[in-house]
Amino acid sequence: MGNVFDAMKKHQAEQAAKAAAGGPEPAPAAAAAQPEPTPEPQRRHRHARVILDGYAPQLVAHHQRGSPLAEEYRELRTNLLAQYKDERFCLLVTSAKPEEGKTVTCLNLGIVLAERQEYRTAVVDCDLRERKRKIASLLRSEQGPGMADLLRGTATLEDVLQPTSYPNLLVVPAGQAETEEVGELLGKQELEEIVGRLRRDFDHVLLDTPPVNTVSDAGIIGRVVREALLVVRMYGTDRDTVDEAIRLLHSANVKPVGVILTHHQKSRARYPGYGGYT
Repeated sequence: MGNVFDAMKKHQAEQAAKAAAGGPEPAPAAAAAQPEPTPEPQRRHRHARVILDGYAPQLVAHHQRGSPLAEEYRELRTNLLAQYKDERFCLLVTSAKPEEGKTVTCLNLGIVLAERQEYRTAVVDCDLRERKRKIASLLRSEQGPGMADLLRGTATLEDVLQPTSYPNLLVVPAGQAETEEVGELLGKQELEEIVGRLRRDFDHVLLDTPPVNTVSDAGIIGRVVREALLVVRMYGTDRDTVDEAIRLLHSANVKPVGVILTHHQKSRARYPGYGGYT
C-alpha cells in the first residue's frame, strides 16, 4: 500500500487541474515561511468531510493561537519532541475516568504538532463505545466510515482518513460499532496491521481511547501501541484513581510516558511521584 499523503497529493493535483481547466480559481496556498498554517478551502476526502471553519471553541490551539493555554499545548509538544529526540512516536491518549478532557487534549496536541509542517500527524478515534463521537463533534465533521470499518476490513485507510485545515494533520473517525461488538473488533489481527500502517505513514500518531479504569479497550490497544499519555483532571480525580489507572496500564505492558493535568488554572502542580506535563 502506498503512502496516504502521496494519494492525497495526487487527488489534490487532479482537483487543481480541473479548476485550472475552467472551474473557479483556487485560493492561494499558505506561504511556506509561515510558522502556523492558515485554513485551506473546504475539500472532500472520500466518504466524509470536515467543516474547515467550524471547529468547536475547545480547540484553543486553533481558535486562540496566542493564548496561554495554546502555549501550554506547544510546551507539551516541545517536551514530547525532546523526549523522543524528534523521532516518530505513536501514543495512546487516555484517562482514568470520563470527562477529564482527553479528547480535547488529543486534538489540541494534534493541532500544535501540525503547526510544525515538517511532521505528518494522525489523530485516531478509538473510543468506539462513545455514542457522542467526540472527535467528530469537536471538528464539526460528518460521520463516515472509520476505525470500526478498518477493523472489520470493510474500508481502507485511504477510505476513512479525513482532512483538516492543516495539510499535514489527518483524522480517522470512530465509524459505527455496536457496544457488544467492540471487544471482538479490537481483538482482531487487523488492529496490529492498522497501527503498523499508521506508524509507517505518519510521524506522530495519537489514538484517543476510552478511559482505562472503565473498560479494557485502552489496555487492548495499548498492547500494540505500548506507550500512553494519561490525562488527569486537576482536583477532579483522586490519587487512588490515578494510581489504579497507572497500574492497569502497566499490567497491559503499556508505559505511561507522561501525565497531563487539565483544568488546573495555570497551576504548575503535579501529582507527586509522576513525571509529566501540565
